[in-house]
Amino acid sequence: MKHFGESKLRLSLITYLGIILIFSSPSVLSTLVSADDLNPGIYSRDSKPFGTQYGDWLVRWSQWFIQIPADINPREHYTPERCATDQSGPVWFLTDILKEKEERTCTIPSDKAILLPILSGTCWTDKTDPIPMTEQEITKCAMAGNEYGKISATLDGKTIQNLNNYRTQSPFFNITVPENNVFNNMPGVWKAKTDGFFLFLEPLSPGNHTLSTTTSVFNPLSPEYNYGSTLTYKLIVKP
Repeated sequence: MKHFGESKLRLSLITYLGIILIFSSPSVLSTLVSADDLNPGIYSRDSKPFGTQYGDWLVRWSQWFIQIPADINPREHYTPERCATDQSGPVWFLTDILKEKEERTCTIPSDKAILLPILSGTCWTDKTDPIPMTEQEITKCAMAGNEYGKISATLDGKTIQNLNNYRTQSPFFNITVPENNVFNNMPGVWKAKTDGFFLFLEPLSPGNHTLSTTTSVFNPLSPEYNYGSTLTYKLIVKP
């Protein structure tokens, strides 16, 4: 089983345990989805941004992330230029961090929504498992690193409320794991699921914006999952 979404320390520990914590017209369809009543400008988890179920966007994010080669993957090797790696469609994907603190700059077109994981995991079963995991076991694996988490976020200095209400799961999907992937996992097509807390922003107005997130996990039952991080994105939104 492979599970991504956790810190370097936990990745090594979980590897030891056998688990790697691992499009249509925007101008028309964006009016057909519901934003969160408490946080205007943020898609609710029961919405359909651009005509696609929220959970299916988690599938697309997971596929996008794992496809980027290890040596240029923006989670571990970020540069402002790599923020644009393989971006297509109406939603711009951002990566979280697996270190204590980082500030990043990213230029984004003003017609793009933004999807950023705050605390998440994707798990799949492959040929390294003596017995393939059941769907229940894959779900439990995807959720494992996201328990006992404390998260927060601000956009342009304004606190985003009730982030715990944004926990979402993807449907089961076939993840395509390439050669030279960021986790050095077995390539192939495997049954997978994503779980976690995502921030899904509607397109921002042109100009400069600051998006900040903090994440900490203190799991008394499985301390190998524990970590803390602070991430700030300086977003330059171009018309």
